[in-house]
Amino acid sequence: MSASLLSARGISFRYGGREVLSEVDLSVREGELAVLLGPNGAGKSTLLKLLSGLLHPQSGEVFLQGRPPASYGRREMARLLSVVGQDPPIDFPMTVEEFVGLGRFPHHGFFGGWTPEDRAQTERSLEMTALSALKRRGLGEISSGERQRAMVARAICQGAKVMLLDEPTAFLDLYHRVAFYEVVERLKEGCGIGALVASHDLSLCAEYGERIVLLSGGKVMASGRPEEVLTPENIRRAYGVTVACDRNPATGSVRVTPLKGQ
Repeated sequence: MSASLLSARGISFRYGGREVLSEVDLSVREGELAVLLGPNGAGKSTLLKLLSGLLHPQSGEVFLQGRPPASYGRREMARLLSVVGQDPPIDFPMTVEEFVGLGRFPHHGFFGGWTPEDRAQTERSLEMTALSALKRRGLGEISSGERQRAMVARAICQGAKVMLLDEPTAFLDLYHRVAFYEVVERLKEGCGIGALVASHDLSLCAEYGERIVLLSGGKVMASGRPEEVLTPENIRRAYGVTVACDRNPATGSVRVTPLKGQ
């Protein structure tokens, strides 16, 4: 079994008097694509903020390569962990290439400066996300799906070992959702990156996720392989929706279908 890059042990968090997360355990391993599922308000975004060090748990612990996130300096932290949100930038007055190249700043020395390695990593990131042909275009001149890929490319360029992605496909069409997961698949297989993706897309998550963590009411309801977690009973309890679960005849992965009138 591969080593755990990022882990949470018994973490709980409250906003004021409202408990958002309670005794959550979770880990992201090297070369693994894990998926965080759950209804709105389940605590997915809060959990990602705790894992990234933006918030601090009121109880429990978070470890990034065996150390609390707060023990790292900002640059050191950025070389280990990257975060991709669901709202691609549009107003940045820069090209796709310049935006992706921002990922190299954690690797610059005290005096900064653009190196051949920075250029090579930027080109590699653009190629991996199929953006090379668009690198001279402005961010406002490309589609939302392409901007989302630019955010992933910047995270790749950052060279982090762990990627946290908060509903990155929320506003994308099916083509760009599949393209996104294909990119993350190549990253974990080719670079050994560990990725945790918060999502609402149950069927696509079953196709690409090796492990599913299902949150409900701030607690981990189920965790395991897609076929273990994505069951009609678990989905009904978490989402309040009746579904049928079978196998995709083309891939063998779990397929989730809501039942009308149930």
